Amino acid sequence: MLFVRFTDVPDTRIQNYERLPFAEAVVVTHNLHQARSEEGTNCSGDFRLFDQKDELLYRGTFTFGSEGTYPNLYHQVKDRIQRIRTKKEDNAKKMWLLDEIESETPDDYKSHSIKSNPIVSSTYQSRLTRLQRRLIYGAATVGILFTSLFTAAQWFIDKEAHAEQGTGGEHTWLNAYEQALQGEESSLIDLLERKDRSEEEDALLIDLYLAEGKDQKALELTDDPILIETKLAGLHLSDKEKLERLQDFQASHPTDEGAFDIAVLERNHKTVAKTDDVEWTAPRVSAKVTAYLYLGDIESANEWASKTNDSAAQEKVDKYQNITATIDGLNEKLKKTSSKDTSAREKIQAAIATKETDLETTLYLD
Repeated sequence: MLFVRFTDVPDTRIQNYERLPFAEAVVVTHNLHQARSEEGTNCSGDFRLFDQKDELLYRGTFTFGSEGTYPNLYHQVKDRIQRIRTKKEDNAKKMWLLDEIESETPDDYKSHSIKSNPIVSSTYQSRLTRLQRRLIYGAATVGILFTSLFTAAQWFIDKEAHAEQGTGGEHTWLNAYEQALQGEESSLIDLLERKDRSEEEDALLIDLYLAEGKDQKALELTDDPILIETKLAGLHLSDKEKLERLQDFQASHPTDEGAFDIAVLERNHKTVAKTDDVEWTAPRVSAKVTAYLYLGDIESANEWASKTNDSAAQEKVDKYQNITATIDGLNEKLKKTSSKDTSAREKIQAAIATKETDLETTLYLD
């Protein structure tokens, strides 16, 4: 299930910062766009699209009323994402998002026509379109960085950021975004370091620093070690590399969150289970569920699974219980099988081994 949060919408007919299901967000944008169009007025506001784990999928700006491009949020998000070209291996993620948007939007709000999107110049339009088509999940080597680049570039497109710098400036910035998407972050870092940055650009620069392993420089921008540690824990790295980064950061900037995330990677289930006072993100709640399952405390695992909107946590508990029940049944069967029936015992033991492997996979699927 998808959710939307609006910010900076000046019209009180939409509540800023409220977490809305995508279907509801489509309806309210449609109604306000229609009302503003009839009034002959317009306004704009930013929005963010999240999945049920509260992970950011997309960010943009929606214009309501007479100067608006789309009749509602469904049309804007669908149109923008369809025009983005993905690598073959990442296409499933793009299709999943499109399917979610399609299934969650009421049919009555899908049939309205869409006006063409006015852009400053044909050159500008061409460059932006090419960039947009490269921006969807997984194109960068680090997941958290890619999300930042995707949303920052989308913000660039929607706001026409840096337009005051002229065509040459646009070319430089767009080239830097493209290079960063290919894992070459230095040009974009240099550009951002030399300018007066917005809050959006500071957030992007933090993720760029983390992608290059410059954790201390990232911290200097925010002075929030918990934020940096949480971002480090979310990087798409091998467990070994992530553990080393977290341990180094924890040594100089110790936090309860750092101790928790290190314990998760070290599979220190007792420490994870007994830790209570940290900033709870969806991955940390999932780790807590895993720890209780490993320790055999199903009641606590269920309790923690109920604290998140992530259905995968409850599915993990249910699957764990089903597999353990199967293993218990096989063990009982093994006890009742004659020691002389070697063939039957070997088959049962093989089935138990397979189920134990399934159990391990279920616990550490994340």
